[in-house]
Amino acid sequence: METDMRDKINYAVKEWGLGHLEVIYEHLTRGVFSAESKNFGPVILKINQHKSQLESEYRMLERLSGRHSCRVYAFDERAGLLLEERIFPGTVLRRETSLEKRIQMFLQVFCEIHMPADSSATYLNWLERICEYCAQHHVAEDLASRAHAFCVEMFEKYPDRVLLHGDLHHDNLLLRTDGSYVMIDPKGVVGPAIMDLPRFILNELDTIHASSDRQHIEEVIRLLGGQSGYPAADIKKLFYMETVLANIWCLEDGEEMNRQQLELAELLLL
Repeated sequence: METDMRDKINYAVKEWGLGHLEVIYEHLTRGVFSAESKNFGPVILKINQHKSQLESEYRMLERLSGRHSCRVYAFDERAGLLLEERIFPGTVLRRETSLEKRIQMFLQVFCEIHMPADSSATYLNWLERICEYCAQHHVAEDLASRAHAFCVEMFEKYPDRVLLHGDLHHDNLLLRTDGSYVMIDPKGVVGPAIMDLPRFILNELDTIHASSDRQHIEEVIRLLGGQSGYPAADIKKLFYMETVLANIWCLEDGEEMNRQQLELAELLLL
């Protein structure tokens, strides 16, 4: 563990009376730990050198105040520390075997977490950045351009501007003891509420389903569209956008793009 990380942990232990720290995730510049706090009980401690990311998360969680979200207890911007509620039992939505139940639980959270936004980074900024990356590296430029165009279209069609989770998928939706699900790890990015649908759909490819991937995703989109009121055609465009975005992020991380995902996203537009 780097000295800076140890110093931050020691500071958090003293500041918030933490004990029984266990590592959930650790990297040179960031880490996630479970702990017990004398003041707050079971908690999650986050450390991140990129303090703006923690600030966006804190801002959204503070405004929600535990409404379909984990509670946030403290934020130290100077040190890059965030203290949040640890959810029990914390079972991820992925473990739910019924597609209908997964969609029902997802939409309960989706419909409750969006609030009017002040100035902040937008979902469109993400697409602009991947277009710049693709142009600089001469890779996937057509994919990025089309994904960006779909994002622009949705921003023009839907005038609402809310704080979005930005990564609202199965592993960021956790079960509470009362049977409800709450979200964790919001990005606090801004855009129309519909922009929080496609990440969930993309992660449905990782669930167990008897039908083909195409049939399964078409059924997911049909159910989401019917229950949310958003047109299936718009959701399909956003699925394409999200698939491209996720795969170009993979390129940035030195990984290969998933050609099957990209082909599926293309087929759904036909």
